[in-house]
Amino acid sequence: MLETTDTLLKGLAEGNQNRWARFYRDYAPLIERTLMKHGISHEDAEEAIQETLVDLVKIMPSYKYDKAHKGAFHSLLFKIAQNKAVDLMRKAKADADKIARFAAEPIIPAEEDWRLETFNIALRRVFADPAIGETSKIAFRRHVQQGENAETVAADLGITVNNLYQIKNRLKQRIADEVRSIRENSPDGD
Repeated sequence: MLETTDTLLKGLAEGNQNRWARFYRDYAPLIERTLMKHGISHEDAEEAIQETLVDLVKIMPSYKYDKAHKGAFHSLLFKIAQNKAVDLMRKAKADADKIARFAAEPIIPAEEDWRLETFNIALRRVFADPAIGETSKIAFRRHVQQGENAETVAADLGITVNNLYQIKNRLKQRIADEVRSIRENSPDGD
């Protein structure tokens, strides 16, 4: 699951803008994807996210995290997002049966969605490191993520195939370390 450390939750409760920015960056894509998987339009998903954040700003100062209730914060977050999407559906005068079905089913993301988003967050964090050069990022994206042939990518970038494999292995290790850190620091974690 995504990192919702005590520090992050405390920062949200205190109104720390950096924590809110990180929270939005980490969670908005997963909330949007989850709502859209349940039939909510892109525009409505974005609006539901914004309204969810407004509610969270009000809730977080009094929110008490309880380590004994694993997953409680994520459940709260996605329930708020679901309720906001239902409100938008009602405003748009959507079919009552569709609204009832959507409101009745839990929208917590599937485990594979949590894993994918955790990987994406780790990738963004690693790629944000100024020590990672643009050539390394391009090489990794093309060879590892897009599956392009190593020889072609290396030739296009003016590096050796051996350099490409070194880049791949180094970045895979950094990303794996970051994923591990996210999971270890998550009170709602795996």
